[in-house]
Amino acid sequence: MKFVFIVNPTSGKGKALTFVDMIHTVCKDQGILYDVIMTEYKGHATEIAKKYTLSDDVVLVSVGGDGTIHEVLNGLADKVKMAILPAGTGNDTFRMLATHLNDPKEILIKTLKGKFVSIDVGLANQRRFINCATMGMDADVNELAETIGKKLPIPRTLVYIVSALIVVMRPRYIDLTLDINGQTIKQKSILVAVMNGKWYGGGFTPAPAAQLQDGLFDVYLVDKSPFFRILKLLPMYMKGTHINEKEVLFIRSDACDLSTDKMTRVGTDGEVSLQTKVRFRMMKGSLSLLVPKSSELLEEI
Repeated sequence: MKFVFIVNPTSGKGKALTFVDMIHTVCKDQGILYDVIMTEYKGHATEIAKKYTLSDDVVLVSVGGDGTIHEVLNGLADKVKMAILPAGTGNDTFRMLATHLNDPKEILIKTLKGKFVSIDVGLANQRRFINCATMGMDADVNELAETIGKKLPIPRTLVYIVSALIVVMRPRYIDLTLDINGQTIKQKSILVAVMNGKWYGGGFTPAPAAQLQDGLFDVYLVDKSPFFRILKLLPMYMKGTHINEKEVLFIRSDACDLSTDKMTRVGTDGEVSLQTKVRFRMMKGSLSLLVPKSSELLEEI
């Protein structure tokens, strides 16, 4: 088996590059067959991933942030295995695998010695995602956070908080229709989050009970609310204590359809597009992911 490390050199303001020397050293010391390929432009990781098939007997390792993971995932051929080395600013997807690991070398070594688990992957129209898909305020905040994060050397969570406060000042509400579990819900919402993972934004906890192996989305809708009520909900949303608030609707399902009255930003693991209709389907256990040998996911098997 060969490891192909797909490295985004711009991830985490160059943080991904700190892995490269370690990859060479550790793989050579352990006699591991490997390649290191640097991405050169947006979408390149997807192109690289598409070159490999099951017969190549490889593990494609995303070395970057959640956006790099998203690109590799969407280039992955059927049954090709994947791994993650977190080198972004938020790394919310990797937190679902091993919340206790922070040291890059330890993560690399434990991942190379890890085990494969089958995890769920969400499908939003034809885009695959591991962690989350969002509409409305969340997608607006994420897009603004990407801009601010590139200009200011501050932590990802703080970037997201600043972006959220700016967006909250002039919120854009969504007239949406949600078809889920045989019922149709129509309402004006400030945000929609279709979650497979627990976290986004470098620490926000929209789906505290979400699991990567339960075959279900945790779907959250936040109703149109006054400005000061939104400010009160924001810290609750960070801590994951918002579930029982009157403005929050929470439903679990393996499928749902969302439609809006006009083009709306949709973020799938941070990658933003404009849509009026999104068809969500859960692909249970469809990704074979190599996780660190101390991963919490291994404790759940």
